[in-house]
Amino acid sequence: MDIKIIIVSTNQKKYLVQLLKSPLFSTKKKQKNAIIIDNNSHDKTSHFLKKNFPEIQTMTNKETKGFAYNSNLGIKNSDNKYILLLNPDTEITLKAIEKLYVFLETHPRVGICGPKLVFPNGKLQMSCRRFPTWKTVIARRSPLRKFFINSKENKHHLGYDIDHSKAQPVDWLLGACLLIRKEALNDIGLLDEKYYLYVDDIDYCYRAWKKKWEVWYVPISIVIHHHLAESDKKLFSRRSWYHLKSMWHYYWKNIFFRQYPIQRR
Repeated sequence: MDIKIIIVSTNQKKYLVQLLKSPLFSTKKKQKNAIIIDNNSHDKTSHFLKKNFPEIQTMTNKETKGFAYNSNLGIKNSDNKYILLLNPDTEITLKAIEKLYVFLETHPRVGICGPKLVFPNGKLQMSCRRFPTWKTVIARRSPLRKFFINSKENKHHLGYDIDHSKAQPVDWLLGACLLIRKEALNDIGLLDEKYYLYVDDIDYCYRAWKKKWEVWYVPISIVIHHHLAESDKKLFSRRSWYHLKSMWHYYWKNIFFRQYPIQRR
């Protein structure tokens, strides 16, 4: 497969250990298709990689940078037909990436696709979602969220009514595992580095649709995602602030005085 795998890790060596045991990295030849950016980790990630996986290209930051910035570093060092953005807290099931690869090979207008994400216990994650509205921001990112967690608007945003057994175009996909066509990436551009953490996946899918590239959910491919969801654990925290700041940037950039790039489903 002509894929470059890009992983950004910030103090997540314990997850990387599990991820790198998957068949995706089972040989030296496969390991050469990966770039791991150690984002100023303090858990000796770079040392672990150089000792145990010397074939994997490792880039080490001396200071902590945002996810989009680091992903772009990997993208700029790739000349493959496809780019796989992969979180370190994932586990790849058998043939999961191959199935995404075949899907893009047979659907030339699809620029981005992603798998069905599940928790380690097998429970479905709501990973294919609809673009946010001001109502969903109140429901998910305000002090009122405990009152709206089960609201119709929030469940619509999360895609509870979507048939998760069916391959289909969707507004956007969680960025834990995204396979991107390089041709589409060249058209859409790099990730917006103003997103330090979060929302970069929403923005990138939005921009893809604006450029007439389709975004598809491909549930025949299954990836386990530990989904730390650290910004959801506390309303007032540094990570929740990053999330709210990124959402504001997304709204100011894409929504105010603009139209959605695709018909709302």
